[in-house]
Amino acid sequence: MCGIMGFYCFGDKKPDKQKTTMMFELLESRGRDASGFAFLRDDNLIVHKAPIRSSIMTHSKEWKELELPSVFIAHTRMKTQGSEQNNKNNHPLYNKEGLCIVHNGMIHNDKEIFGKSKRDGEVDSEAILAVLSTKNKGDKIKRVFDKLEGCFAFACIDKNNPDTLILVKKDNPVELYYDSHDDILYFCSETDIMREALGIQKNTKRGFNIGEGAYNHYTMENNFCLIINKDGVESYKRYSPRREHWGYRDYYKGDELIIECPHCLGATIYHEGKIFNRCENCGSPLNEEDLYV
Repeated sequence: MCGIMGFYCFGDKKPDKQKTTMMFELLESRGRDASGFAFLRDDNLIVHKAPIRSSIMTHSKEWKELELPSVFIAHTRMKTQGSEQNNKNNHPLYNKEGLCIVHNGMIHNDKEIFGKSKRDGEVDSEAILAVLSTKNKGDKIKRVFDKLEGCFAFACIDKNNPDTLILVKKDNPVELYYDSHDDILYFCSETDIMREALGIQKNTKRGFNIGEGAYNHYTMENNFCLIINKDGVESYKRYSPRREHWGYRDYYKGDELIIECPHCLGATIYHEGKIFNRCENCGSPLNEEDLYV
C-alpha cells in the first residue's frame, strides 16, 4: 500500500501551504518507507524524494522553501519490491524525457515488460513509466491497460505538456475534490485525508446532507483515465484491462500467510489472529472470510 496525492490549479490561486503540508503528512499512514514530490516550473521538472517519512520530508529545506506550483504530485511509499535505500526505487519516478509518475498498487509483469532491457531501479512501478514512454503512435493509456497486469492508481505529469495532469485508476482508489471557490482540483488515495487536511465539513439541513461548501467530491470510476488541462476535463475515458484477474494460490512465506486481496487482487500478508487486517497494496480491510474466497 502506498499513497498518492496532488492538485491542479486552473487559475492563479494556489492551495494553502499549511493544508498541503498536513495532507502530505497524513498520507504517510499509507506508507512510511519513503516519500517524495514533483512539479513543473519554468519548463523544468523538479523532483525531491528520500527514504524518509513525509512528516520528516516536510521539515526539509526543499519543502520549507517550496512555493506551491500550479500542478503538483506527491507520494508516500510502503516498499513491496526494491529497497528504499536506492532512491531510484522511490517515487516520484521520472525519465530524462521529463515524464514523471506516482503510483499506488502492484504490477505483476514488470519483468516481462523490461525483458533484458536495462532499468533504472528494481521497483515494479517502473513498468508504467516504461510503457508510457514508448514512442509508438496511438493512445498511450490504452497501451498501459493492454500491457500491464496488476493494480494501479497513478498520476502523471509531463515536462513537454506542462498544462496536463493525467490520473488513471485500475482497482486502486483515486478520490477527487474540486474547490469551486479557489478553482483547484485535489486528488488523493483517501477521501478522509483530503477532508481532514482541507478542513471540509458536511452541511446538513433537517437531517439531509446539502453539500460540503465550495468543495465537490468525486470518486474516479474503475478502469478510467482522467485528463485535465487548463480548460478543465479534457477527457474521461474507460479502458479494458489486459487481464481482469491475476490468479495464484494463498501460501506461506516463512511464518507469514500471503493471500490474494479480493479488492485489488494483489498479494498481501494476512496476520492470523489479528483482529484487524488491511491490504498492503490498496489499504482495504481484510476479513477472515477473505481467506476462503
